[in-house]
Parts: sequence; C-alpha cells; structure tokens
Amino acid sequence: MLQQTTGMLSSDFAIEDAQGRPIAQVHTRGSGLGRMFLGSRQFEVTDLNGATLFQVQDLATLGRDRYQVLDAAGGPIARIIQRFTLFSKQVDLEVADGTVLTLRGSLFEYDFQIMAGSTQVAAVSRQWSGLGRALMGHSTYVLRLDPGMPELVRYAVIGGVISLDLIREKESRRRRP
Repeated sequence: MLQQTTGMLSSDFAIEDAQGRPIAQVHTRGSGLGRMFLGSRQFEVTDLNGATLFQVQDLATLGRDRYQVLDAAGGPIARIIQRFTLFSKQVDLEVADGTVLTLRGSLFEYDFQIMAGSTQVAAVSRQWSGLGRALMGHSTYVLRLDPGMPELVRYAVIGGVISLDLIREKESRRRRP
C-alpha cells in the first residue's frame, strides 16, 4: 500500500505491507522554490530508520516525460520514459539488469498494470481513503507485486508508480486555467 499525502509543495508517501505495517517512506526533495514553479521533481525512498533505499528524479526535458531511479549511491536502477498515446497512459521502464517493463493504464483512471511483455508482474489500483482523508490530501494506492520479483526490479516498479503519479499531476496542472 502506498499512502500518499499531498501538500502545497510536496507529495510524500508511506509504504505499507499487506497487513498495513509501515515498511518505507517516500519524501519529496529539492528546493522549495523549484517545487513551487516546477512541482515535485525529486523523491527519496527510505527505510523506517531513515536510510536511503533509492531515489526517483524527474528529468527536465522537452517532449516526453523522463525519469530515473537511482540507488542510494546514485547508481542507475532504471530509466522511465513516457510514450505518446491518445487515450491511455503508457510508460516504458528499462531496468539496469536488462528487464523491460511497460506500465499501462487509462489517462482518466487510477488503475495500471505493469507488464513484462504479455505477462502482468504487478498492478496498481487507487482505493477510496474516506472523505476526511481525501479532503486532507491523502490518497491510497494498492500495489500488488510478484513476490518473486528481484529487489532491483521491485525498486524500479515502485519508482515507476511514483513517476506515474507525477505524470498525472503534471497533466492536471496543465488542464487548470
């Protein structure tokens, strides 16, 4: 489970296991001034002791959105590239070990599938958090992963899910007057 808390200049997550126990946290990083004008562009995923597990960075580019997932030392885990599509959201996830995944979902929905070729290896769905939590900027996403997924691919998938949320937020800002 990814419990998202959205603030004026941040979009943080608590990551929980299937029983609702916290296992990691996602913190928005970068300067406040940069976040005010460009939105959240850097995230750090930490364990409960505060040790960095990996990072997600939104790269400044023209055209398609591009992200990278880096390990704690700044080494590459994955590249994430948004594809141009009309009525769906599709993102390619190229993991450093050679694994290629595709994240697919509707532009207007919050459900996504993570595919390795024609095999689904993970799925994301948004759950209702309750009116009070929604008014306070909280969202809940359920991420179902293949239990045999290697750690490197698991980090890449979580980074991809964070990237999808960023893409959706950017598109929402573009539609606002």
